[in-house]
Amino acid sequence: MKQQILIALVYFTIVYLITFLLYALILNRKRKSYKEGKKQMEINYLVKKFKLDMKKTNYKTLKWSTTFINPFIISTTFVAVISIESFVLSLLLGFIIMMLLIYSTYEILGRALKKKEGKKDV
Repeated sequence: MKQQILIALVYFTIVYLITFLLYALILNRKRKSYKEGKKQMEINYLVKKFKLDMKKTNYKTLKWSTTFINPFIISTTFVAVISIESFVLSLLLGFIIMMLLIYSTYEILGRALKKKEGKKDV
């Protein structure tokens, strides 16, 4: 049991680091301003759902927040899916876990950004 947990943590760490580096080195270099970042679905979702004022909210804060969140979602889903033997069950569970993580993490991030926006510039 301990060995399986340790292996899952190693998989999680490796997948997180790889996806984080891809996001940080490839995607973040391309999108340096909010105009370029409008193509990023996560940022559009946060701005529209939580009515974030982009004059108060720093674009770099949004960009780096999504850079930390997306690899977390991908790695958590990956670790959960590889531990299941059944292909159909792993697809179903992977989809459910991914949707729950996307909704919950972006909900938390959006509320935190909105709260900071009310106090001062984010």
